[in-house]
Amino acid sequence: MIKRLYIQLFIALLSCGWLTTHAQVMIQEGNIGLANVSLTEVNDEMVLALDLVLDQLHLRSNESLVFTPVISSLDGSESATFLPIMINGRKQQIFFQRGMRRSSYPDAMAFRRFNGEAQVVRYLASVPYSSWMDAYQLNLIEDVCGCCGWVSAQSSQEIGYSRPLPTTAYFAFITPPEASSKTGAIEGKAFLDFPVNQSRIYPDYRRNPEELAVILETINVIQNDPNIAVTQIDLHGYASPEGSYSNNARLAQERAEALKEYVRKLYSFNNSLFRVTSTPEDWNGLIAWLENSTLPQKEELLAVATSNLSPDAKDAKIRNSFGAVYRDVLLPDCYPSLRRSDYTVHYEIRPFTAEEAAQLLKTDPSQLNLYEICLAANIYEPFSPHFNEAMLIAVSLNPNSKTANLNAANVSLAQGNLSVAEQYLARAGSSGEAQLSKGILAMWQGDMSTARRLFQEAAAKGVKEASENLKLIENY
Repeated sequence: MIKRLYIQLFIALLSCGWLTTHAQVMIQEGNIGLANVSLTEVNDEMVLALDLVLDQLHLRSNESLVFTPVISSLDGSESATFLPIMINGRKQQIFFQRGMRRSSYPDAMAFRRFNGEAQVVRYLASVPYSSWMDAYQLNLIEDVCGCCGWVSAQSSQEIGYSRPLPTTAYFAFITPPEASSKTGAIEGKAFLDFPVNQSRIYPDYRRNPEELAVILETINVIQNDPNIAVTQIDLHGYASPEGSYSNNARLAQERAEALKEYVRKLYSFNNSLFRVTSTPEDWNGLIAWLENSTLPQKEELLAVATSNLSPDAKDAKIRNSFGAVYRDVLLPDCYPSLRRSDYTVHYEIRPFTAEEAAQLLKTDPSQLNLYEICLAANIYEPFSPHFNEAMLIAVSLNPNSKTANLNAANVSLAQGNLSVAEQYLARAGSSGEAQLSKGILAMWQGDMSTARRLFQEAAAKGVKEASENLKLIENY
């Protein structure tokens, strides 16, 4: 049965809730564009950056526009004013530079408008940060000034509104059902050398010491581990195509049987542990070798090898029609690689308790299945370093598991790695728990409409913690 672990997490999100927008907003009756607005807290200062796009503005020579950004608390009880931005016509700019129009806006950043030209005024200013700014409203107050500097009109436009993102979330980790068994297999190829027409293994003959050492090392790795047991050994013998098919059938089977007996006696294995099969002549191997070769007569040789002739007839035609290639290339270079025994060692790993699994996480996590890794993780406090490490090991060993990806996504969300969490969630499926975590990601990305929809979907699938997360965003 699937087990769920529900966790409430409080997390501090960096720069949460600050306004950032690249969309252009038109102000001053559509004549001025407002773009690239950002408001962030830096070193105890609230920094405002924006661009005023003046391309469509026609300003009379004696006219000025003054824009004053004001940040205020949501209830209006607190506010702070940024430096004004003054856009002057030609004469007004001259008056300002001479100090004749500074009395009303002594600290204003003044710019002259060049009518008919593309023009962007880049603004950067700051005010001291206060805690009430965690939830704010940003307005731009516009004054239209006439020839004597008098304000002839005033308006205010809201350009930003923010409240802090929730710093609380309710997570659901999943422990999958207990697996019935943990099995695996190691495969290899043994290119043993036999005297002509013989099937007895001579351990010291030609390449046999090296070839046998590879097989035995494979078995030793399993045999020497008390947690692993060999369950079956498959041996499949092959002979090369030269000679009669009937004799090759005998050699292929007998040589595979010889390898079985060699291994069985060396380890005192039961005879029932082995499954021995054979292929009399490896024509598929010859065809693959020819296809990868650069022989001038490659196509002609392939036509014979893939024909419907009997094995003996094909062998005779290659030997008689391509004598030099048969003698100088196929026999010394190709056919030895076709005489081999493929082996597969099947094994089973015993089950582990949570405590044993926790130890193996440090030494050999490859012996653990996902269920056991989750058991080990649950020994620790959720989101503790050991818990997080276990969940990340789980997904590295089970990259296609929806459960492992979901749990790893939760860890990444808690660590503030939203982009990494998003990658895990793309492979986490659409279970209620996955929708819950996707909702948390959307919530902490500031996309409350998506978060609300995902939490509602998770709740409909029976994930009770989704209702708690919905309460966190009910006022957004």
